[in-house]
Amino acid sequence: MVRQKTSTTKRTGVPRSPDKSRRRARVPSVKEHPSLHTVHQIKEVGKQTHLWAAKTRETYSRHVRQARSDLGFKSAFERVPNQCLDKALALYLSWRGFQENCSQSTIDGIRAAFKMLWDEADGTMFHGDWHYNDARHRWEGNPVCSAEVDDVVVSIRHKVSSEGAERTHSGAMKKEYMDKILTWSESQCLLDFPSEYIRLAMMGFQALPPGESLSKNAKLVVTRHLQHLACGATAFTLWTRNYELVKLKRGDINLDKTVIDSVSYFEIHLKNRKGWQRKLDKGMRESDLRSNHYRIYPRPDMGRACDVFLRLLFWMKWVEYVHLGWPMAKDDFLFPAIGANGVLQPGEPLSHNTVQKWIDKAVAGAGIPGTKIMKCLQCHCYRRGGVQYRFMFAPVGQRWTLARVQWWGGWAEGEHRDTLMHYLLDELHCYENDHSDALAP
Repeated sequence: MVRQKTSTTKRTGVPRSPDKSRRRARVPSVKEHPSLHTVHQIKEVGKQTHLWAAKTRETYSRHVRQARSDLGFKSAFERVPNQCLDKALALYLSWRGFQENCSQSTIDGIRAAFKMLWDEADGTMFHGDWHYNDARHRWEGNPVCSAEVDDVVVSIRHKVSSEGAERTHSGAMKKEYMDKILTWSESQCLLDFPSEYIRLAMMGFQALPPGESLSKNAKLVVTRHLQHLACGATAFTLWTRNYELVKLKRGDINLDKTVIDSVSYFEIHLKNRKGWQRKLDKGMRESDLRSNHYRIYPRPDMGRACDVFLRLLFWMKWVEYVHLGWPMAKDDFLFPAIGANGVLQPGEPLSHNTVQKWIDKAVAGAGIPGTKIMKCLQCHCYRRGGVQYRFMFAPVGQRWTLARVQWWGGWAEGEHRDTLMHYLLDELHCYENDHSDALAP
């Protein structure tokens, strides 16, 4: 049988669909271009968001506000520079440096703050050296980049150097100090009681049994000790700087991945690790995807003072069951400020001064010997102590290589190893080998 072929030729007598004709005749719309004003706004918003790190911009803005609030300079520092601003800034820096004896870092911060302010004043008109343009009959450049300001800054630097400014490097918080501080905390309040308190609350007790309740003052004391112990364990383990620690939020902790190979853990993301913005600017690589992510495992071998798995989870449960009454929100600070009335303020982080006061009080209360040690233990002590423990003082077989130390501490790959070794060892050598009292009887 011969199969009859079907004609594939289109019939010309059938009229086209009017809808199809309209679709074919449709002319693509021309994309509307934004106005120059809109583009300019986009540029300014982009600069405000990405040119400087948020913390840097916040610090610089504080310097400018303080300068404008001082009595003698209330109306001196305008956003658009005039011919007198270099002299006004030189006078202000002289007052802060020579009269108020501010540190060199403060003077440099004020100078950088005003440089940023006037760099952003009017395009590129106020960039570069401060000078008078004879052709245009106006002052141009940045008043900070003037001979008057430069001379004052150099003079203050010479003054600070000649007076021998006191070194402010922090000492190291040793693991044995952490253990002593825990013992002291337990002598100040019964830390076993909060465990029972949380256990009963998790079991669903709406009202605790008689004799199991806490007074307002007792709850405040327990809260401060638990928070300090959790802060210390976290900083000692993650080697955080103080501002990195207090900016941690509940959303930075991932409790979803709690078990791997039958071992529980949780993960912390240090979003505010120093140098992270610089790493982003250079471009993310595959190895950077895990940077600043730390898995925290139970470590009972570290003792109760340094087991951050225990300390941090216990602190979070205490906040949720005793203070808030509900789970912490993602934007809640992990270590919130505590009001004078004992009420936690989840939207406000601990201050630097509060952390330092806790360290001073704990070191004195724990009876850590030597006033020299007490004076040098500042907020940076946990980072330095944690690094030195893992590199030198951990049990044999558990000490970390320099490469692991470099990664865990967030140091840049280009950091010279001699610099890192100086950070680790030389300061320790200076503190522990001071022979200035060799002639003492």
